[in-house]
Amino acid sequence: MHIQRQPHPRQHEHRPGSAAAFRWSIALNAGLSGLQLAIGFAFGSLALVGDAVHNGNVKSSFIMNLKEKVQVYFLDNETYFGREGVYQNPATKKDYKDNDERFIFFCRGVLETLKRLGWQPKIIHCNDWQTGLIPMYLKTLYKDDPFFKNVRTIFTAYSLASHGAFPRSSIGKTGVSLSMFSKNCDFNSGLNFLEAGLAYADIVTTVGSKAEKGISISPQNGLEKALQARKNNIVAMTNNFHNGTGQELLAAKFVDVYRDLAKNC
Repeated sequence: MHIQRQPHPRQHEHRPGSAAAFRWSIALNAGLSGLQLAIGFAFGSLALVGDAVHNGNVKSSFIMNLKEKVQVYFLDNETYFGREGVYQNPATKKDYKDNDERFIFFCRGVLETLKRLGWQPKIIHCNDWQTGLIPMYLKTLYKDDPFFKNVRTIFTAYSLASHGAFPRSSIGKTGVSLSMFSKNCDFNSGLNFLEAGLAYADIVTTVGSKAEKGISISPQNGLEKALQARKNNIVAMTNNFHNGTGQELLAAKFVDVYRDLAKNC
């Protein structure tokens, strides 16, 4: 699981399940290479006493080419991420039963890492359902935290088919009470990461025809209703970005979205 810190947003490659936090002018410190941080936070309903504290380690490294250097932070927890397969057990071909906890940990860990680094990005770009709780946390558990006062979020949906749906019992693990949820977020049937991202992000972008179709059709389920409710805050990106020219156009369009959103930070 990784967080990217980048000097120029135009060069960013968007990947599902990544949370990229942007600041328009960043002086990268070479001394941060190899940085390790320990983070820990209570995991579960805030009303409960004695919840386990889940610790994460953060390591820093660089991705470089001839022109630029991108700083990357890796958030790790051996219990949750020290296994074969990202979502499924390769031996059984079945989803890990604790996938809800794993990605709740990741989303909380991203925000806790930023605080420990003292790095206040203007924009956090969340890609796909794995990061969907980050916008939700910023407008619920962290809404009164002055550290995140001026942080805005973009959430990119690629498809409505894969959306991180978990049973209702998973909601209590987020630490967010039902009374705090947005009216655009229907969690009656359970916790849905993608729906959370659609409901809480300041701007939603769609990449792919399936997600874009969900904006125009009549709402049939919670995800489509969430898209309909946010249709004035959705920017549809072209799906033709597999060649060099297409990637440049997509990057330029994202930069325009960043700049417009940053004006309100």
